[in-house]
Amino acid sequence: MAFLAGGIATLAGPWWLPLATFMFGKVDINIDLSTNYWIAAILMAVGLAILAFKHFLMDKWARRVAIDKETIAGSPPAVDEIRRYFDNLLDDHSYRSSADTAFHAAHNQFADPSNALQDVKTASLFAGFSKDAKALHSFVQENFYVFPDNQALDSDYRYCLAPDLNIDRNMVSYDLNKVSKYNELKLDLIRLTEKARESYDSLVARLKKLGHI
Repeated sequence: MAFLAGGIATLAGPWWLPLATFMFGKVDINIDLSTNYWIAAILMAVGLAILAFKHFLMDKWARRVAIDKETIAGSPPAVDEIRRYFDNLLDDHSYRSSADTAFHAAHNQFADPSNALQDVKTASLFAGFSKDAKALHSFVQENFYVFPDNQALDSDYRYCLAPDLNIDRNMVSYDLNKVSKYNELKLDLIRLTEKARESYDSLVARLKKLGHI
């Protein structure tokens, strides 16, 4: 609005121009009284460009962020629980069934069109996390098994990475081939977990920056 007002004022001429013309005219200093159309046009173009940017980009982005804020308030991410899930995979090569359920919910949390994220960058970060998390989840489902076998008193089952290949778990006697296989699985687990955790941290950082959590 300031640029537009400046452009209009330039077209109309400043209020002090007649007074200055009278004063400087007495000492033979001439002032150009012609209207500077180029300056007026530039000022008004800048003003209109700023208004268009605000209306078509900033206001639309603000509406999308507001929708996301409402969506996330109705379904807040379980940040601490998901991070503990990652930590247990890396530190102990294990997880509890309740944590696995929470992890599955996390990487599908905003996948449904009814609660999809509207902000482009936030939605992109969630899509990246979901992709990495699904790759990790697929690996976990293929290579983790209930351990120990008898957990009747605990409904929150504990799962471990290939217990039969781990001398500290279910490998009866040392077998170099089994140990090598376990080490390969362990490296894959570390790679997939760290990638999913990095994606999740980027998403969480974005949500915090926007004030959603």
